[in-house]
Amino acid sequence: MPIKLLVVFLSALHMLMACGPQPLSIEAQTQDASCRPNQLCEYDNQVKIWLSEQQITPETPFEIHLSLPSTLLVHSAKLEGITMYMGYIPVFFEPRNDILVAQGMVGICSERNMTWKLTLEVKNPQGQLKQIFYYFDATY
Repeated sequence: MPIKLLVVFLSALHMLMACGPQPLSIEAQTQDASCRPNQLCEYDNQVKIWLSEQQITPETPFEIHLSLPSTLLVHSAKLEGITMYMGYIPVFFEPRNDILVAQGMVGICSERNMTWKLTLEVKNPQGQLKQIFYYFDATY
């Protein structure tokens, strides 16, 4: 019996050691700019992201607004659940007046309060890509 327990313990230890840390913690990612979930976020590269509403409810459409300097282009964008993995939702921005707007909707989950992340990948004139993260909460 002690040998089986030792094997289980070593296997669990091996699995934990095989897991690597996130490349950047949520706390470090949000320090890319001084942002609060569901609020206007201004990044150091003149990028601004905000939601059409401060209160987001799952399975209810909302808009994601984006202001970019003329030197940056949207390469890709997606929504991912942070509280619970739910796959990802592609996001497509379209021009409206002087900003870009995307229609968004997130799924309902067993968690009543869920944090979501918009990952925005922008491209500069030299073709370099940079990821920008915007966090928001959805509650029902």
